[in-house]
Amino acid sequence: MAAPMSNVEEIRSRVILGEFGVKNVHTTDFPGNYPGFDDTWDMKLFQKNFRVDVVHLDENSMEFDMVGIDAAIANAFRRILLAEVPTMAIEKVFIYNNTSIVQDEVLAHRLGLIPIKADPRLFEFKNTDQQQLLRTGGPLEHHHVSSKY
Repeated sequence: MAAPMSNVEEIRSRVILGEFGVKNVHTTDFPGNYPGFDDTWDMKLFQKNFRVDVVHLDENSMEFDMVGIDAAIANAFRRILLAEVPTMAIEKVFIYNNTSIVQDEVLAHRLGLIPIKADPRLFEFKNTDQQQLLRTGGPLEHHHVSSKY
């Protein structure tokens, strides 16, 4: 369905948050998408229009807006940032006697989903790869983390 020419600029430049969803999040930055518009990618135009506005910054968090960038590219940045944030979670669960109706695997999985807020400086990694190779002379095993309180 072709958009009326009066709405083209809004479709090309705005993401609309409606009552039942978000509109205009598709990519329009390629040539020939809209007649009469030259949408070829230009580095100078990108540098002119793109900016990062820091909304909130403190010791533990940062909130920012990326302005002048395609929604798909912004989502890629979001995924990269999430992947690079160090996290801690429960990895192995040993259940000795489960008398609940929740299966052991489901309980272990739910425990692994609990976010753990911890200062990494309070933990030391045990059994690093080289130490384990020197000690055992065999294949590498899993890393273990222990807490020092």
